[in-house]
Amino acid sequence: MKPVMIVQFSASEGPGHLGDYLVNEHIPFQVLRIDRGEALPADIHAYSGLAMMGGPMSVNDDLPWIPPLLALIREAVARRIPVIGHCLGGQMLAKAMGGEVTDSRFTEIGWVRAWPEAVPQAAEWLGGHAALDLFQWHYQTFSIPPGAVRILRSEHCANQAYVLDDLHIGFQCHIEMKAEMVREWCGISPEELKGGSDADPAQPMIQSAAEIMHDLDARIATLNQWAGHVYARWAKSLFNPQGMT
Repeated sequence: MKPVMIVQFSASEGPGHLGDYLVNEHIPFQVLRIDRGEALPADIHAYSGLAMMGGPMSVNDDLPWIPPLLALIREAVARRIPVIGHCLGGQMLAKAMGGEVTDSRFTEIGWVRAWPEAVPQAAEWLGGHAALDLFQWHYQTFSIPPGAVRILRSEHCANQAYVLDDLHIGFQCHIEMKAEMVREWCGISPEELKGGSDADPAQPMIQSAAEIMHDLDARIATLNQWAGHVYARWAKSLFNPQGMT
């Protein structure tokens, strides 16, 4: 089968558990490193799916690779090639499909409880959980693009995930996390954590490193388990493309 293209925007924000899932399921993939200046393909024809990871930049930044990536996303959606976005990737998908990305009233950094919406897509894609603990690191938020359905919300950031055309899914959170990634991020940006020099003490959803690390392995194991369900649901369409031309 054709490989999945994984777009990586930052050295520290790689495929994580998504990569593990694809390896375990013998699904080929290629990682395209935007952070290393690698060029996007002219079209999506050579790929069975498009996955996008997180990154420190904004979808609204004036960066030369953003317009062609948005065009590539729109082509994938038009050709019914499955797209999945994590944090920045979820914002990219939302903007490409007519949504807006704006500064969030509340910054979320650390573990955040979220609840699936009472819609069939939430049970289908998220596995019927009553609540989920998400790993977050974001300052902006997306609106739900036209035609998509919100499936997940948190108290301080309503739009946590959405599904489009029952093929594509965008997350505000990071479902791809592994324990070593969490530790690395906290080490790279301690100033953003609670008590750090850049942290706003008025923001209730910014955690300290100690809070983030508490019971980390168990939290990651739970996150990986339900992320695996999401990835399996998304990957179904890699094998059964619908309406491709």
